[in-house]
Amino acid sequence: MKSKKNEVNKRSHQPPGQLTRFINWLVAPHLREEVLGDLEERYARRVKIEGKTRAKRRYWLEALAYMRPAFIKRKQSKYPSTAQRSDPFYNPDMILNYFKIAFRNLSKNRGYSFINITGLAAGMTCTVLIFMVVRHETGYDKDLANGNRIYRLETENIKEKHTSPGTYTGMAQALRTDLPEAELVTPLLQTYGSTFSIPSADKRFRESVVFTDNSIFGLVNYRLVAGNASKALGQPNSVVLTKSYAIKYFGTADVMGKTIRIDNKQDLVITGILEDLPVTTSFPFKMLVSFSTLKVIDPGLDLNRWNGWNDNYQVFVLLKKDVFPAQLTKRFTAIAAKYMGKEALPEKKIKLNPLSEIHYSPNLSGRTANVSLLKTLSFIGLLVLLIACFNFINLSTAQAFKRAKEVGIRKAIGSNRRSLIYQFLVEAGLVTFLALLLAVLVSQLSMQSLADILAIPLSLTDLYNWQTGLFMTGLAILTTLLAGVYPAFRLSGMAPAWALKNHGLTQGKQWFSIRQGLVVVQFTVSLILINSAFLINRQLAFFRNADLGFDKAAIITVGLPDNKPEKLQALRNQLTGTAQIQDVSFSFNSASSESNWMQGMEYRQGPSFTQIKTQMKMGDSHYLSTYGIQLLAGNALKDSDTSNFRVLANEVFIKRMGITRPQDAIGVKIYYGDGQQFATIAGVTKNFHVNSLHQKIDPALIQVVPNNFYQAGIKLQSERPDAESLKAALTQIEKVWIATFPEHVFEYSFLDETLARAYQSEIRTAKLIETSTFLAILIACLGLFGLATFTAEQRTKEIGVRKVLGASVASLMALLSKDFFKLILIAIIIASPIAWLAIGQWLQNFEFKIEIKWWMFAVTGLSMTAIAMLTVSFQSVKAALMNPVKSLRSE
Repeated sequence: MKSKKNEVNKRSHQPPGQLTRFINWLVAPHLREEVLGDLEERYARRVKIEGKTRAKRRYWLEALAYMRPAFIKRKQSKYPSTAQRSDPFYNPDMILNYFKIAFRNLSKNRGYSFINITGLAAGMTCTVLIFMVVRHETGYDKDLANGNRIYRLETENIKEKHTSPGTYTGMAQALRTDLPEAELVTPLLQTYGSTFSIPSADKRFRESVVFTDNSIFGLVNYRLVAGNASKALGQPNSVVLTKSYAIKYFGTADVMGKTIRIDNKQDLVITGILEDLPVTTSFPFKMLVSFSTLKVIDPGLDLNRWNGWNDNYQVFVLLKKDVFPAQLTKRFTAIAAKYMGKEALPEKKIKLNPLSEIHYSPNLSGRTANVSLLKTLSFIGLLVLLIACFNFINLSTAQAFKRAKEVGIRKAIGSNRRSLIYQFLVEAGLVTFLALLLAVLVSQLSMQSLADILAIPLSLTDLYNWQTGLFMTGLAILTTLLAGVYPAFRLSGMAPAWALKNHGLTQGKQWFSIRQGLVVVQFTVSLILINSAFLINRQLAFFRNADLGFDKAAIITVGLPDNKPEKLQALRNQLTGTAQIQDVSFSFNSASSESNWMQGMEYRQGPSFTQIKTQMKMGDSHYLSTYGIQLLAGNALKDSDTSNFRVLANEVFIKRMGITRPQDAIGVKIYYGDGQQFATIAGVTKNFHVNSLHQKIDPALIQVVPNNFYQAGIKLQSERPDAESLKAALTQIEKVWIATFPEHVFEYSFLDETLARAYQSEIRTAKLIETSTFLAILIACLGLFGLATFTAEQRTKEIGVRKVLGASVASLMALLSKDFFKLILIAIIIASPIAWLAIGQWLQNFEFKIEIKWWMFAVTGLSMTAIAMLTVSFQSVKAALMNPVKSLRSE
């Protein structure tokens, strides 16, 4: 009783703890004992005389009085303090010892070390590769000196919510005259697949070409290695080549003054050689031709048109400094109205798009970066890295009972918690470093495969540069902290007596609950990814197998450099005269194409009228038979239907007219242009997909316009020709085509492959998610295998006792596996609705899509359960088959 009273009195004479700790930290070490002793003595005396409340108040005042430089300033000493001697930052020998212990533990626990290093390497590989992709895609045009002042004019259709990268051909000259805020205005017209020849060398090749003027060299700071930038494109028939293209076609870069012929029509003189451009440019020029050459090639061409625009005709503006682009939008409308009349742009708006955004929208390179894909990739990379870190945390804490005696002994002989934390962090850092080395190696080996999937030019310079090196250094530090901090603090927090006595088993219950949560998170992420991969692939299968309303198999498309009727008829007669070819059609494009011709049509019924925005399909009399489009009513078109303008309408078109029966639409007139011109519906076709399955089926008309026939569609006799028959057909087609157009280069494509390119983004996404899913499952299963091994080791004695008492192998396997099965079941319950919502949102990008059903998640859930149980069963069977004598003796 007396001892309790003394203990209470002693506690009442103790000064406030928080303030005492603050003074202990604040005051210099050589004064600390004296200051704290004086404060405590005075506090105890005042408690007896004045009471605890007044003593506390005086203690606060006196304590705060020590906040002066005289008491704070540290005294220099040539001998480190005890705390410094135990701190590895002051003791290199201790750091070396930590590494020795770390290597010893890694070699002693080779299985766990392999799982940790492999898992972290997989996660870091994924993260490094994704960083390289994101860095590449966000690094476009960073080398341009005036990049922040360069903008592209774009035309937005407000009603249809569609933005075109092109503008009116008269806009460039109008801006030069009426927009003083523009320092430079540069027109660019890109044409695809022009045929070039070198008369002196008898060479022919097809290349895309950009028509522009000298202002391009002021817009972008790319250097001419030969020629004068102020004159190179100033005259008609002038061409500038990049250095690599000059060497490619002439064998040397010294080609100034030499001649190239375009489309067998016009000779161009080389007036400049441009340095090779970086791959990260939105201006991938290979060949620049002077803008004035267009008038030479086509004297009737109007370069100052205001009655339509072309996506391939783009205007770039270099604004003067301190000009805000938002202020110019109304100015563009006013400029257009000046040249077009009062009713200019009633549903359209001309706006500026900064150069920094052009890589993410249609551009001259023909390839755009997908922002949502980059974000998804970054998120997936982070998730895979977290899964790998969770593995390390799980396995590190699972081995706590093995390290408990080590921690207890170290603490008993004087080691403090800080030094133990440093030791465990060094071990985590060593594992991370080894994983990073492996990740760099795997990244180098798999980099080209990733570049092929994403169609981006990655090279070793993208992996071995200071930015990627800095990122990997930060990644290693972050991974060490994510994976190592929690185990380090938990393991170092054991009390010495408890650790030596209980070997860490008692606290294992709390840690095991945390491990359960981490396992659930790992498999939840894996299940979300596997569900996503499964459903995306089903959508891609739907794309491949969907009925498009026309035939796409065994159709070869070939460009037509000349559409003179006599040449086309001769070409058809020779092609259809061969055994391999069934039919040939000449048209503007195929039944479904990315290049579309839109026309406003008007259906009149008494005083009322209906306006219908229509896709115009221009083809000959063989168009329906070649592409297998079904005629529901009326008659097919004839090649002579050019003068009377008879058309075929699809079902969507007549539905917009308010007509339900196809036969009722025959003979109906529809108006276009100024409202005086009209066409007569001669027949109605079944709906066919004029666009990709991303979009709904548009109203469409088919008409015969020979002047716009730029493509031949060649249908083979067999829908699935073997390799030998296909080779023979292509050889015959090439022979006939070259005989018809001897001055041009033969190029062909398969229609089904062309249509598949519309889904490249989805195909890339699917491949990336499949790869990420594989990595996530691999990492999660490695961790699960490690935990199953730990569980089997921990329950060795229990298994031996149960076997002695008659337990079967099957019951022991169920005993060891049931806890893991519960975790997988929880992960399935969490992951399924998340994946349902995520993929459901993704499917909103498509007008035509699959329907998500419950059994799809059941399939992936059962697959994941089977993989997990196979992983666990290996250790479960091994433990269940162990001789009980050995099991009991091991304890």
